Amino acid sequence: MVTLPAPLDQIRPRLEAAFGARLRGVLLYGSRARGDHRPDSDLDLLVLLDGPIELSRDLGGAVDALYPLQLEVDFPIHAMPVAFETYQQQGRLFYRNVSRDGVPL
Repeated sequence: MVTLPAPLDQIRPRLEAAFGARLRGVLLYGSRARGDHRPDSDLDLLVLLDGPIELSRDLGGAVDALYPLQLEVDFPIHAMPVAFETYQQQGRLFYRNVSRDGVPL
């Protein structure tokens, strides 16, 4: 588990408020998870949700939840909603890489 500084420590609580019981996990991946980021590197999040993903609803929910935090930092925050079941199947190389390198929040 990684400890994020304020205001980023509010990522998971904000996503929990937005998605409730559908939220199965939040994984930080990419350069910030690996620790080789630059100050302006983006923050990449995989948002694992129960049930099928409706992109407009679920991406919109993540953006709405995280937008106040985005206003407080000098780098982009990208959240990608993914069905938990799809992620668990590990069929795509991307998911295998996130599983290997990702950091749970």
